[in-house]
Amino acid sequence: MKEPTEVEGVLVVGGGYAGLHAARAVHRCGVPVTVVDRTGRHDFVTRLAAVAGGTAPVEDASGPVESFVDQVVVGTVVEIADGSVTMSDGRTITADAVVVTAGSVPSRPPVEGIELAHAIRSAEDAIALRGSINRASSMVIIGGGATGVQLSGATAVAHPSLTIHLVEAMPRLLAGMPEAFSSGASRILEGRNVQIHLSSDIERITEQGAIVGNSLLEGLVVWAGGFSASAQRYGMPTAEDGRILIDEALRVLRSQRTFAAGDIAAHRDHDGDPLPMSAQIAVRAGSAAGRNAARAVRGEPVQAVDLRQIGWVLDLGARRGLAQVGPVNLTAPGADLIPPLLHDAIDLKDLLEIGGVHALRYASTSVRSLVTWPLAVWPLRTSPTVRAVTT
Repeated sequence: MKEPTEVEGVLVVGGGYAGLHAARAVHRCGVPVTVVDRTGRHDFVTRLAAVAGGTAPVEDASGPVESFVDQVVVGTVVEIADGSVTMSDGRTITADAVVVTAGSVPSRPPVEGIELAHAIRSAEDAIALRGSINRASSMVIIGGGATGVQLSGATAVAHPSLTIHLVEAMPRLLAGMPEAFSSGASRILEGRNVQIHLSSDIERITEQGAIVGNSLLEGLVVWAGGFSASAQRYGMPTAEDGRILIDEALRVLRSQRTFAAGDIAAHRDHDGDPLPMSAQIAVRAGSAAGRNAARAVRGEPVQAVDLRQIGWVLDLGARRGLAQVGPVNLTAPGADLIPPLLHDAIDLKDLLEIGGVHALRYASTSVRSLVTWPLAVWPLRTSPTVRAVTT
């Protein structure tokens, strides 16, 4: 058994969107913060479909966590208690407060041969899938949600000769979004010769493709059917869907010093309805959890958090996309030119929030082309002194 390690201030588990926004919020409160992450890389999840499909370079997929925070521990957390975590090497790390933001994985339904399907959750997944697509002549994407629709759109742009099947069990694409998104997505994808199969269940997956009904759809199979939380492995109180149960201040139930945010947490809106696993919710929840963790460290009362889904923005490549901003849907021909610009603006805002102007080096290719030319005379120095520990 290794000796416990103590870190000052707040320990954030996970270097994703929720984790880095939590860390930045803690830092802004003047409290020390350390991030522990399995790979030490921050994956830009909203860019992964474009990277895998081939409309964005592999450099857009991720950046080192140590470029955004001062103290990083690279390793895998296997158990979480109130105010401490246990690493896979047996070491325990304690802190004044903990924010849990890691733990969601691609869902894996009981479909025969599911292990043969490619996933697209991490930068590693996206880069590996990109190589496989380059070698493929046809492709079967299972799941007509945001990931499946964006991957179909990007791949069809970068590989116009590739036969692409998009399979969705529901009667429409993007079933969790407004109906205008479904018709807009179908219009754009069909215009790129994507073959859409609605109300279609996968019977099994083989080396040759996917069996849908009694038919074989040949090609490289990609599972884009969503994500699931797996907080049970941490020994934490969870809802039926595996997400951590939290109170209105995002504090883990039966805990005093441990908070949770992002896909791993069972976030609800002010009406008590479950909120979706989305980058938008992760960003805002991460910031709120970080502020409350800092308050707990300083002995101040934590505050209730009001979260809600305020819209959607999807980039389908080739300067087309879908968006909802408040009550306004940007899904019709012509209006679909605006969402990619919104997507880039959100990406830029996210980078500035978690890393300031120095984080612009990790802006996506489309964002860099718009914002870096005025900074040509601005010396982008390296990030602050970093202490990285590999376990």
